[in-house]
Amino acid sequence: MRTAAIVADDRGLLCTESADRRWPPGGTIPPGTPLDAHGYPANRAVRPQLLQALGEEANDFVFGHLNESDTVGHDNGPESEAARACYRATDQLVGELLDALADRWAETVVAVVSDHDMQSRNTSDPIDPLANNTQGWWDAFIPDGGAALVHLVPGVDPREAGLALERIDGVETCVLSNDSLAIVGAQPGRIFAAPMYPAGGFHGAPLTARTVALVGGGHPAVARIAHAMTVRRPHLTDWAPTIAALLGIDLGPVDGLSLLR
Repeated sequence: MRTAAIVADDRGLLCTESADRRWPPGGTIPPGTPLDAHGYPANRAVRPQLLQALGEEANDFVFGHLNESDTVGHDNGPESEAARACYRATDQLVGELLDALADRWAETVVAVVSDHDMQSRNTSDPIDPLANNTQGWWDAFIPDGGAALVHLVPGVDPREAGLALERIDGVETCVLSNDSLAIVGAQPGRIFAAPMYPAGGFHGAPLTARTVALVGGGHPAVARIAHAMTVRRPHLTDWAPTIAALLGIDLGPVDGLSLLR
């Protein structure tokens, strides 16, 4: 089975080195590539690579990634006019990619997904769990926008510590991962203290776990997947087993559920 991976943001996290066709080649952005404000290949740089990959009929599976709307949302806010303009341009590019598949539409499945949603920051002060730790029940935290992983001190009652975390101004949720870790979520618009902050939009908060989920194409499996999505909102972990089932691959035990079940 021949595969292609055309991505704007890799950093080794997506394991795209196994693809037969990979861009950027070797995971290194070629000199002269147009970049967005965060240093990732702009959509106009990814576009010709994706069109070429989709035009190669030998490719059974093509994974493409467009990053520019993520950068604009972080810098300007997800509801800003700059972000909306980028969304429109990205939608237009996706339409162009779909047009390139017209001759093979009857055997094509297209899935458009995102890795997270995004919230706009408000003007409130960042939440610092260590500054709200009168009992000394936690000693460190790792922030990610509207969420934080909090380390509980050994011997502390996790339930009591969780309730104390929920009482901190700006905290909306607290889920205990185990006896020593808690995942804390902020109220909409609030952000946890960190060395650096996005200027406009952020992820990590409970609401940003929502993701885009669009499926189309002329393949008979599309109707089955679409019906499954009306019954239950798909989780990100569902896409790997779903795509594997389409390609006739057995992944073995995985976290997600195939939408073709």
